[in-house]
Amino acid sequence: MTKEEMNPLNIIEEANSKTLDYFNKTYVSNLELVQSLKTELFELEVQIETLEKTRDLYTYHIDTRRNVFSPIANENTNTVTKGKQIAMQIKDLEDARERLQKRISGLEEDISFYKDQVEMLSKASKCIHTVLVGSHHDEQAEDDPTDTGIEFIESEDTEDKTTHNYSMLQLEDYEHYQYASILDQNIKQELTSSLNKLDVLKWLLHSDIGRAKITLEEVHHSQQDVLSSLDHILDRLNYNIDTKQPIWDQINKLFDDYKNAHPECMIDSSCDCTEHEMNLPPFISIRLIRMLREILDNVFKHSNANRVTAKIFISSRLIDVYVNDNGVGIPEDYLERSAWYSGLHKLHETIYQLDGKLQIEGDLISGTNVRFSFPIKK
Repeated sequence: MTKEEMNPLNIIEEANSKTLDYFNKTYVSNLELVQSLKTELFELEVQIETLEKTRDLYTYHIDTRRNVFSPIANENTNTVTKGKQIAMQIKDLEDARERLQKRISGLEEDISFYKDQVEMLSKASKCIHTVLVGSHHDEQAEDDPTDTGIEFIESEDTEDKTTHNYSMLQLEDYEHYQYASILDQNIKQELTSSLNKLDVLKWLLHSDIGRAKITLEEVHHSQQDVLSSLDHILDRLNYNIDTKQPIWDQINKLFDDYKNAHPECMIDSSCDCTEHEMNLPPFISIRLIRMLREILDNVFKHSNANRVTAKIFISSRLIDVYVNDNGVGIPEDYLERSAWYSGLHKLHETIYQLDGKLQIEGDLISGTNVRFSFPIKK
């Protein structure tokens, strides 16, 4: 065993890493299970809703004014029997729904516990890593007279690269999971619900035109929700980013969209391109637009700002972005406070992949300042 392997901190770091990996996998596994159970719960609720409407149809046909000598008394008896059968089915489904809700509630408590463990172990991992390599980093900082004050996310350390690659794979898998969830919950289940409503509509057209119209409106709204979900997925898959347009035109359009969506906020933006018809590689344009969206979404979600200033400089060799808002600022430990799959984590990892630099800081007086830049390599 080497001297490095015998170092107690290395042993602690390895043990902490394995424990973190276990809790992280358990956390993700439970998230997926809860998502699956919620899908099952939704299907149960659709079945209950369909049966309740069917039961109402039978109830609607019962005429208590008819006596036992009526020639269609047997029809009423069969209708009552069918109504009772449906009521029993509904009761069974409601019991199953209650059990499922209790199970989901218990799993969500477990998920909260696992999340706390992951966050605690992640902080411990960073502390251990800082102790192990801190002195080495301090020496490098003293030897580097060209420090600009902006944090470079770059390191030739193999372990550091592996960590970043692992983070990006996690973020990519999480994003795919989000797409799948939207497809399942907002599209597949909406279509299933619409099919069930169409089945009910067949009955209503012969019995209750008023209810048929209401059900038809519900189907119409459901299809609108499906289209909205599809637009959302297409947007997240970068389908709406036209990389054939000049980058300055794309950026101006992006800020115009935010100005229209948030008229309560004064947005002052400028994009300075050294070449009017500059054509960036498509993947650069896409990531620049997505990073700007992430920053602006965070501003309007968390900062409570009423003024935003953005300055973008683009040349054939470099892209430099500065965004300031006059909101409540951002804590220094924002990465530790935010979930590992948050947009800010992805922003850091994207900048790392682009071999760039990133600085985020803020307080109640100056608001939040975000600045990043990265080279354009051809």
